Amino acid sequence: MCGVIGYVGRGASPAFFLNALRRLEYRGYDSAGIAMLTADGVVIQRAEGKLSQLERKLDNLPATAKVGIGHTRWATHGKPTENNAHPHRSGPIVLLHNGIIENYRQLKEMLVAKGYEFLSETDTEVAAHLLHDEYKNQTQGNPEERMRLALREVVKQLKGAFAFGILCLDTPEVLYAAKLGSPLVVGQAEGESFLASGITALVEHTRQFLVVEDHELVVLKSTGIEIEHFNGYAVSRPFSKVEWSVAMMEKGGYRHFMLKEIHEHPQAIAQTLNGRIQRDSGTINIADLGVEKLPLKSLSRLQIVACGTSFYAASLSKYFIESVTHLPVEVDLASEYRYRTSTVNAQTLVVAVSQSGETADTLQAIKSARAAGAQTLAIVNVPGSTIAHACHAESLTKAGPEIGVASTKAFAAQLTDLYLLGLALAQERQALSASELRGYVDELVKIPSLVERALGLSESIEKLANRYHQLSSLLFIGRGPQWPVALEGSLKLKELSYIHAEAYAAGELKHGPIALIDENMSVVCLAPRDAYYEKTLSNIEEIKARGGRILAIGQENDAQLAALADDYIGIPECSETILPFMTTVPLHLFAYWIAVRKGTDVDQPRNLAKSVTVE
Repeated sequence: MCGVIGYVGRGASPAFFLNALRRLEYRGYDSAGIAMLTADGVVIQRAEGKLSQLERKLDNLPATAKVGIGHTRWATHGKPTENNAHPHRSGPIVLLHNGIIENYRQLKEMLVAKGYEFLSETDTEVAAHLLHDEYKNQTQGNPEERMRLALREVVKQLKGAFAFGILCLDTPEVLYAAKLGSPLVVGQAEGESFLASGITALVEHTRQFLVVEDHELVVLKSTGIEIEHFNGYAVSRPFSKVEWSVAMMEKGGYRHFMLKEIHEHPQAIAQTLNGRIQRDSGTINIADLGVEKLPLKSLSRLQIVACGTSFYAASLSKYFIESVTHLPVEVDLASEYRYRTSTVNAQTLVVAVSQSGETADTLQAIKSARAAGAQTLAIVNVPGSTIAHACHAESLTKAGPEIGVASTKAFAAQLTDLYLLGLALAQERQALSASELRGYVDELVKIPSLVERALGLSESIEKLANRYHQLSSLLFIGRGPQWPVALEGSLKLKELSYIHAEAYAAGELKHGPIALIDENMSVVCLAPRDAYYEKTLSNIEEIKARGGRILAIGQENDAQLAALADDYIGIPECSETILPFMTTVPLHLFAYWIAVRKGTDVDQPRNLAKSVTVE
């Protein structure tokens, strides 16, 4: 979850490192630091809190340096203090780290016995001292060769996950990295090389990237980048070009990144559809979708693994995929998946859904599924991610960079991609007639413009939020596909406003949660005119009879629903296929405007990280 930045080249200023770390703020952090290496030595500045605290110390850093590293820390071992902030130094070694070293206590005891003094509570300082110790033990070759050998010895001793960025005062024009289980990318431009935990940190400096894979060491110089396996043999892979632009990562006049990204729902959906549907033939382009190498015709079932918002997108897609393919679909929390007995085989497709493509729980789940013999597919938003590398196939959502920690447009893009997967399966297995398939394709094309219309509700929802922001608890209900939408709305409200919220399948109210209903409880009721409409109205009547306040979300001009509700939001008329895309929009806006009214940190909610890269 930590942010990592590294540079080697003609020269970089403190502002370069600070701006790169700002691009990584979405990952979540509680302290930060920068180290810059010049001919006069290394200078390290660290600060607790936001980057504004570190910014006050930039004048203490050199005006420019040919080599440097920077870090934003999300605390795991040790409180968020300046002493615990990265980078950490041991002799000539300066090191930063994203991940968790699980055996740090044993290593620390060994290092203390050797005379090393620890100045922090972190597991990371263990790695710095261990590397220093191994570096001293190497007697053959020049300093760079000794560093490579020392790194190989260090990674053999570590248990857990890590992405290291390392400087050595004895090699003042070289930057080192090592990766196992935590995300790391490298980039290159003329006379410059970079490393980072995410490509967003670097897109204004290069578009040429390579994802570092597990068990790889990297040596970066101004003249180029070398990669070798932990065992010492050289690794060669081509760099990929990323089309993201700097403008895509700016707020564009919006108050927050999250509001901008909510308004980018239509664009994210359209871009994910682009090239994957053939309007003239009414078919799915499985090659562009990235699934042409999968044995779609011989599959007997699907399992989808994901966390958080991605899990709700997956849960929602289950209804659609089963309806068009008649294949059974299971949806699992990735954090639970690998701890139960596997039942997969070669006829099972296990789909990993992750915005970042680096989610640790999802990565481990998909690795275990593949090891058990399943076919695997990654649905991710970041090209060349670790999860994508772990799967047989990759289907890229095309939402563009998502900076707000609470995911919004990525949810819409994931749902779009999962719908396309369902239709691709139905097409290849001939589970739908040609006319039925064309009908679904025609419906998908309508989604961006209809969602654009739903976004026009923002102003009225902002006014509505003024009547709900002081609540201490809120319930959400829905039936069928609207139940996962209710779960997504509940999660967004919790994440952004810190208001307690729970979501239930509406039919489950009478099996317990209805005990919570009285005149002090408000309930957000998702009740569009779908197959569950009449049943949902009955559930709303049950709430109303017990004095609960009702905020209903349905379709415009629904006089019956409006009469039942205390407050009513009407989305544009659309088919049942499209409804989940539509009802999600007002829930995202509702959570956003309540958070704004409460004055919370919308883009970086407390305790949260964008990319959860530890288990």
